[in-house]
Amino acid sequence: MSDALNVLVLESEQHTSRFAREELERAGHTVFDCHQDGRPAFPCNGLAEGHECPLRANVVDVALVVRSRPRSQPAPREDGVRCALQQHVPLVVAGSTLLNPYDEYATEVIDRGDHLVNAVERAARTPLRHHTERAARALREVLDRREVSATPLVAVYRRKGALVVEVTAKGTGTLDHETKSMAAVRITAAVRAFDPDANGVDVVFQST
Repeated sequence: MSDALNVLVLESEQHTSRFAREELERAGHTVFDCHQDGRPAFPCNGLAEGHECPLRANVVDVALVVRSRPRSQPAPREDGVRCALQQHVPLVVAGSTLLNPYDEYATEVIDRGDHLVNAVERAARTPLRHHTERAARALREVLDRREVSATPLVAVYRRKGALVVEVTAKGTGTLDHETKSMAAVRITAAVRAFDPDANGVDVVFQST
C-alpha cells in the first residue's frame, strides 16, 4: 500500500460514493465529506453548525467525485469539487464519464468498474501540470539569462499540503551553485504566485 492519503469524497447523489469510501478506508486512507448523509446539499459542512469545512480543517491530498449517471453540469452535492480545484487539489472522477464537466480539470477519469484506489493513489503521485509549467518557465528564464544550455526536467508534486519541485539534470547538465540558488528563488516565486495556499515550496535539485 502507498502512504495513507486524506481523500475528500463527493457524489452526484446521496449514497453513490458508499462503495468508494469503503474501498478507500480498507486501503488505509482517510475519507472526508462536504455533506452529511440524509441532509440537503446546502448548507455544506463548511457552513453547517457543528461541522467544519474539510479543506480548511485538514490537508487534503486528493478529491474524488463519484458520478452515478451522465450529467453535463455539476450536481448540488458535487459543490466541493470547485473548492478543491481552487486549492489545486488533484481530482479523480469516477463513475459515468459521459458529459463530464470536469474533464479538463481532472487528473484521473475512470469508469466505476476500474480500480478506484489505484486511481486515487496515482493522482496523488502525478505531477501538477499547471504548477510544473510555471516552474519550468521560471527555470528556463534563469538558464537563458545565465546562458546555460542545460535542459533539466521539472516536475511539481503535492506532498501533505506543500509543494515539492524536482529539477533533474541529466549527465553533463549539472547546474552550478549560483544558478541553482537563483533558480530556486525564481521557481518558488512563480509557484507561490500561482498557488498561495500551499503549505510551503521546496525546490530539490538532483542529477542522473
